[in-house]
Amino acid sequence: MGIPSGLKSFFSCFSARSAVASESDGGEDIISTLPDDVLSGIVSLLPVKDAARTALLSSRWRDLWASNPLVLDDMDLLLSNPSHVAAVTATVSSAIAAHRGPFRSVSLTCYFAAADKHVLRRWIRTLAAKGVRELVLNNIPWAGFNLLPGALLECRSLQRLRISDWRFPDTSGAAVVRRGESSAAALPCLRELVLSRCTIQEQDLDRVVASSPRLKTLVFVLSFGVPERVRVSSRSLRCVVFWHSEAEELAVVAVPLLERIIIQMSWLSCGIGRDGSDRMRIKISSASMVQVLGYLNHNCHELQIGDTVIKVGKKVAPDAMVPSVKILALSVQFGVRYRSRMVFRFLECFPNIETLHVGSIPDRGPTSKNGDPEFWNEIDSVECVKASINKVVIHGFRWENCEVEFLKSILEGGKMLQKICILQDENISVPEADINGILSLLASLNKGVEMIILAGQDYGIWTYEVVSDPSRNDPFDCQS
Repeated sequence: MGIPSGLKSFFSCFSARSAVASESDGGEDIISTLPDDVLSGIVSLLPVKDAARTALLSSRWRDLWASNPLVLDDMDLLLSNPSHVAAVTATVSSAIAAHRGPFRSVSLTCYFAAADKHVLRRWIRTLAAKGVRELVLNNIPWAGFNLLPGALLECRSLQRLRISDWRFPDTSGAAVVRRGESSAAALPCLRELVLSRCTIQEQDLDRVVASSPRLKTLVFVLSFGVPERVRVSSRSLRCVVFWHSEAEELAVVAVPLLERIIIQMSWLSCGIGRDGSDRMRIKISSASMVQVLGYLNHNCHELQIGDTVIKVGKKVAPDAMVPSVKILALSVQFGVRYRSRMVFRFLECFPNIETLHVGSIPDRGPTSKNGDPEFWNEIDSVECVKASINKVVIHGFRWENCEVEFLKSILEGGKMLQKICILQDENISVPEADINGILSLLASLNKGVEMIILAGQDYGIWTYEVVSDPSRNDPFDCQS
C-alpha cells in the first residue's frame, strides 16, 4: 500500500537526517530490531518533529508513527522556526491530516488573524473526528482573533481541556446531560477543564459543566470578573480551583461529590488596601461534603454557609457549621486586630479540622512587633482547636511577636495537637539565638508537640496542577 499524499507532504517538512547510525558510519542499527510495541513507546515520547523523522527510516517506522497515538505540541516547531509561522502552520495542518488518530495530546499556540480563523476551525474538527484526548489551546490575543470556534464542543473524546486567552464560544446548542442520558452529552468524557485568562459568560459555563457528566476538576487561572458569578451544579465535580483569580461569587449549589475548594491569591490582592467592599462571596451548604478549603482571607472573601453570612462580631450557630472539612487554610494579617479577629469565626465554622494552614501576610499593623498577649485568648474556646486539630503549618513566618502569640495560644489550647511546622519567610534573616529562645518558650507550653522549622519554603513551589492533583492528601502541604 502506498503512502497517503498527506503523509508524504508531512514527511517532506523535515530533514532526512536518520535517527539511527547508518552503515556508512560503521554503526549497527539496534533500535530497529526492537518489537513494535517498544518502538511505539519510543515514538510516543518524541516531540512531533523528531517522531516524524523516524518515518523516513523505513515503511515499518512510517506505519508506527501513523498508528501510534499522536503527541503534538506546535511549540516544538515554533521554537525551531520562530520566523516561519506560515511554514509551521502548514506543518501542523499536514500532521493533523496525515495521522490516522487517535491524538493522545495536542497543544496548539494560535497566532491567527481573524481572516484565518477557518484554519483553527478545521484543525479542531479534524481533532474531534480523530479522537483527541487532551487539548491545550493557547492564544496570542494581539494577533486579532480571540473567539474559539464552536467546533470545540464537537470533541466528544476530550478528557482534558486547557484554554488560555480565548473568548469561549456560544454554547446554546450544546447537548446538556440529563439523568440517565450521559451518552447524549456534548463532552461526555471531559474530566478536567482549565480556563486561563478566558472570557466565558455565566450561562456558557453552566452549560459546559452540565454537558460534562464526568467532569472532576474545574480550574480558573488569572481570571478576574468574567464570569461574575460561578454557580456550580454537578453530580461529578470533585475539585474547584481559583488560581490567582476572582469572581463576584462562587456558589456551590448542588455538588454532592465536591471535596476541594482551592483559592490562591497574591499578597497584593490580599493585603492592605482592600476595604472589604469588593470581597468575593463564597457560598456553601452546611450539608456539603467539602473536605479541603482555603485559603480563606477576610480581606478578600465573604463566607456564607447556608443562609448565614459569617461576620466578625457574631458567634457561629450550629446550622452554619460544615463538619466535613478536615483541612483548612487561612491567610492572616497578624498584628491588625480587626482583620485577624475573623480567624475565630472561620475556625468556628469547621468543628472537625485536623490540619490548619496559616499564611502570614507580610503587611503588618502597629502591634506586629510587640504583639498582644490577650488577643488570641479566645481561641482556647474554639471547638476544633480543643478537640480535633493535630497539625498546624504556618507559612511565611517572620518570628514577630504577633505570630508567636498566635502559636502560644494554639499550643496552650490544642489538646490534640501533635505537630507544628514553621515555614520561615525566605526574605528575612533572624539571629539564631532569637529563634532558639522562641522555640524553647513554645516547646515549654506543650511538651508533646513536635516542632519542625524549614527556611525558604513557601508558596513559590505551588502550582494549580499540584493543588488539583487528587493523589495529594493535603494540597497546601508543599513538603509532601
